[in-house]
Amino acid sequence: MVTFKIECLTCTGCKVVVRLLLSPKTIVVSRLSANCKDSWHVMSCGVADAPSCRSSGVSVVGAARGESVVIVCEVDADPPAAVFKWKFNNSGETLDVAADRYTSNGSASSLKYTPVADLDYGTLSCSASNEVGAQLAPCVFQMVAAGKPHAPRNCTLWNQTAESVEVSCVAGFDGGLPQRFLLEVYSDSAVPRVNLSSDEPSWTVRGLEWDVRHRLVAVAFNSKGRSAPARLDDVLFRDPEKRTGWWLSPLNTITRHLSTIINSPLKHTSAGTRL
Repeated sequence: MVTFKIECLTCTGCKVVVRLLLSPKTIVVSRLSANCKDSWHVMSCGVADAPSCRSSGVSVVGAARGESVVIVCEVDADPPAAVFKWKFNNSGETLDVAADRYTSNGSASSLKYTPVADLDYGTLSCSASNEVGAQLAPCVFQMVAAGKPHAPRNCTLWNQTAESVEVSCVAGFDGGLPQRFLLEVYSDSAVPRVNLSSDEPSWTVRGLEWDVRHRLVAVAFNSKGRSAPARLDDVLFRDPEKRTGWWLSPLNTITRHLSTIINSPLKHTSAGTRL
């Protein structure tokens, strides 16, 4: 909806907001004082909107039994929202949430919610209204029973070269919430030298020092915290030059012995010629 701010030219302070637009060139002006009917002009105009949810889609909120969470419902509205209302729905019924359980301002409403039984998990919805009208589609929050995720399992190392190694695991239970995965690389301290995060439990590790034994730990995490660690086999990258020297040393020894035999003078005896 388009709004106009009107200024009266024949008196001071005679301003009115007009909310009716008949066409791009025609507006209907109402509530003007009698001495301002024929002497006014438009100072400014803008767009007024009923509230709408700031985030799209359904937001997933996880909480364990007895755990309190604060759910924030944010809306875009011009003018600001005057009234917020919350509802709760599970498979059995829809209930209005008492107004004293949430606080609101012009752009957001906050509800503190504590599930204590299975029936307390379901859908919370929030809607607002202002001078323009009521919110058409509510903001929706899906309450789920949630906790920390389980550790990744069946972790393996493969495709190891002198420079890198591939790490793959199988994801465990996500705890009821979206989870991500983290691979930590340790050497000689309790602080990880490398942290690699991923949406899937697979990583490529590269750029580590040669001839240093590295310990790998894989974990899953969500908004409730980290899983227990999944321990992997240690990784050791050999220095290519040292590995080359290890192979060449015996070969050089054999070559020297052969050279000595081939180049040694022949010895003659009465039984014939022999080395």
